[in-house]
Amino acid sequence: MKYSILARDPRGDASPAAIDTSPEAVSAHLEDAAHFPGGRADGIARPRTEGEVAGLLMAATHVLPIGAQSSVTGGATPTGGLLLSTERLTAIHESGQSHVRAGAGLPLDTLQKLLTDRGLWYAPAPTYTGAFVGGVVATNAAGAATFKYGTTRAWIDGLTVVLPCGHVLDLTRGEVHADPGAGFEITCAHGTRRFHPGAYAMPHVPKCSAGYFAAPGMDLIDLFIGAEGTLGVIVDATIRVVPAIGATALALVPVPSEHDGLALVRDIREASRGATGVQGGGCGCK
Repeated sequence: MKYSILARDPRGDASPAAIDTSPEAVSAHLEDAAHFPGGRADGIARPRTEGEVAGLLMAATHVLPIGAQSSVTGGATPTGGLLLSTERLTAIHESGQSHVRAGAGLPLDTLQKLLTDRGLWYAPAPTYTGAFVGGVVATNAAGAATFKYGTTRAWIDGLTVVLPCGHVLDLTRGEVHADPGAGFEITCAHGTRRFHPGAYAMPHVPKCSAGYFAAPGMDLIDLFIGAEGTLGVIVDATIRVVPAIGATALALVPVPSEHDGLALVRDIREASRGATGVQGGGCGCK
């Protein structure tokens, strides 16, 4: 089983994206949806290519990647340094009927509209559909549909990630797994880095955003999903999609007790998953 990967040079010009230091531009991004006070930043850059992302990471020492800043945790509130907005990374590429490759700055509602025209749908969309694809992946976002479809992690089959050194990883699910003895190995022009996944056990819950994902023999791609940009900047993601759903309906079902209600919900969810062939994911999600 492959446990090593080679990071390539960025494509295109690796000059840093222009940095806007105007008070008007910076002040508009000093808090996320949690409205946590005290945000500060020296400037904001809006790269259009992975080369510009790489150039910025190589030139700066303190960078916070941001998307729609729809987080309600304060995690997208800057504490100094530069902001790297993904809002211009909006390219989208068709990858057949089962996948689509989308730029990190593409809003989910735009993605869903494009998919609808093809009779497709991204199932585990979070509650706020204005969230950007990169932010959804970086936070392993979840929403109401998580109950049936699982979290974002189960639906991401590829990532392009720019590392802090400016080199780029092309990650495809299933290609690189942690070796029990050697862990992972990433090689770039600066040398080889070896590291092991965390030794802690992930809680058996549908959604977990506490710390980096860890599991024996884990896929390297899962380390970056939910890492909130701390290990690298996601510039695009290959997302699994399904045929668009039909009409939906709501039903009120009286039950005699809380126990019976929970049992009914569990049975309905399992029956629904079986009917559509959709599972909550094979990467630690249940």
